[in-house]
Amino acid sequence: MINNIIFDFDSTIINAEGVDLILKASFEKLSNPERTHLLTQLNILTEKATCGEMPLGEAIRQRFDLTRIIKDDVVKAAENMLDHVNPFVKETIQHLRDAGKQIFVFSTSFEEIVRPVTDALLIAWDHVFTNQLIYDFNGQVIGFNEKNPLFLSVGKGFLAEQMKNDGRLPGRTAVVGDGATDLALRKSNIAQIFIFYAGSKVYKDIRQQADFTIDRFDQLLPLVFSEEEYPRELAHSISKVREKTTSSPKVLLLENIHKNAVKKFKEHKYPVKNLNNSPDEKELIETAQNYQILGIRSRTRISASTLTNLPDLWVIGAFCIGINQIDLDAAANSGVPVFNAPYSNTRSVAELVVGETIMLMRRIIEKNAAVHEGRWLKSAEGCNEIRGKTIGIVGYGHIGSQVSVLFEQLGMSVLFHDIVDKLPLGNAKSAQHLYDLLGKSDLVTLHVPDTPETRGMIGARELMAMKKGAILINSSRGKVVVVEALRQAIDSGHISGAAIDVFPEEPGRPDEIFQSVLQGANNVILTPHIGGSTQEAQENIADYVSQKIINFAKSGSTLGALNFPEMDLARMPKTHRILHIHKNVPGVLAKINSVFARRNINVESQILQTKDQIGYLIVDVDDHISDHVIELMQHITETIKIRKIE
Repeated sequence: MINNIIFDFDSTIINAEGVDLILKASFEKLSNPERTHLLTQLNILTEKATCGEMPLGEAIRQRFDLTRIIKDDVVKAAENMLDHVNPFVKETIQHLRDAGKQIFVFSTSFEEIVRPVTDALLIAWDHVFTNQLIYDFNGQVIGFNEKNPLFLSVGKGFLAEQMKNDGRLPGRTAVVGDGATDLALRKSNIAQIFIFYAGSKVYKDIRQQADFTIDRFDQLLPLVFSEEEYPRELAHSISKVREKTTSSPKVLLLENIHKNAVKKFKEHKYPVKNLNNSPDEKELIETAQNYQILGIRSRTRISASTLTNLPDLWVIGAFCIGINQIDLDAAANSGVPVFNAPYSNTRSVAELVVGETIMLMRRIIEKNAAVHEGRWLKSAEGCNEIRGKTIGIVGYGHIGSQVSVLFEQLGMSVLFHDIVDKLPLGNAKSAQHLYDLLGKSDLVTLHVPDTPETRGMIGARELMAMKKGAILINSSRGKVVVVEALRQAIDSGHISGAAIDVFPEEPGRPDEIFQSVLQGANNVILTPHIGGSTQEAQENIADYVSQKIINFAKSGSTLGALNFPEMDLARMPKTHRILHIHKNVPGVLAKINSVFARRNINVESQILQTKDQIGYLIVDVDDHISDHVIELMQHITETIKIRKIE
């Protein structure tokens, strides 16, 4: 239980710095250029004082040295102080007072501008501590009461320690503010909790050291009230947390995702909206509001901005192989795991490569076109069997290795190249290097990811290193091949044919006109990114990705996630589960466990892992987790997202 609350005044109770308001009132008498220059200097000094980079007294002196201050400037600033009070301050302090909490205000500003606010908030005079100005007979500010503890950087700590020794701070104390002097009360253990107010300017270094963070004053109450103290009339605000963290998720599927996914989600009673289109960012944000699960394919782009504007999103399913359309780091930092289907279309792509190889080796494309035109090109010139030839596979992963098995069964010799040591299947052999493979292969097929190292890896030099009359197939990523160089190699006859399923630039919509330098080239197959577009592959993808999403929604399992720590925790009977996603900094687990300990909640099992900038905690406890506890955990400073599973 928190008994006492010490509020910072400047940029906490009010949305400005009191000293700055006095200075700005004085600046009004100056010319625009001079005022602009002085405002810049004022902001620099204020920031240094707030962050603890400059002694407080020195910062006050230097700010008042910027211009001549008279009493009228102070009075003018004081007249408008109530306009600067932050939202919900009055109501929150009233609730605290009704609950018997002691309320104190510590301000490094001056009595003349603090009192109008604290009087309006009905805070007793002997609970308000400020600095004091000294005037001369003409009403000009000539100095400060430098014996006042609040004139010093350690003043708040000194004052609070003195009050504690005098018995004025019995029990536990919380400090609410945004500056280094507020944090100091927590570091010295005078206050047991430091609550960072982020409603004004945010100082990240100070915020990171806070126990809790709020950006509205009404969010303060669950952090300082016990569940018994919490006013019933305010319970609706906490119930909103329950709705966001425990409600059955709603599913939005885009780009005509296979009906198997819809069926799976509906089996678990998840409401599903299934659309065929790929919206732009603005439309996506409007459409996906209040959805917790988002399913996309390759055309829908998910940027950091998109994620910022979809705060209720739990998880993204990429019902495809590639994930270049998603900002994975931004998704992780937003607390959103991303699942895809890395192996579900392996067979479909491999079979397409086999079919294209036979078509190209037999030059079926040009003969088919001739027959449709009424011409009879019955000639064996340039047509070959694939048996006895050598296929070079660049990228020996799940697709590449399956291509290897299929072609060896068709009588081809297999040579492969991969940047990672791979165990050959069958009689396949590893090439010494890429150019070794290119020079020995009658057919080269590419199965590599889109990375900075693979972009442009097959250009003019590599094409000329291939055997004369060889064939190139690209079913991997569009930017792997320099298509302009490929067209030149085909036109010159050095490359006898190609099959390209992926392109550097692809249409975002079915009605968008596609153009490529490869259009019209001889013995070239161009397909619209359909390597995995078979009914079987789409069924496999729908089943795989939807199940991963359901596992995450029901238990928090992230096995198979691309951007999250991969973990799973078996559910213990008669327990309640919480998922907590947070910034990867030391001390978060201790804060969470302290919330449990103070409420006698026993942890039955928990697992925590980190990856890059985020940490992910799954915890089962033996007691019902109230909405009040969830609210506390949600405002732990490092929290990104929290979810309760009933």
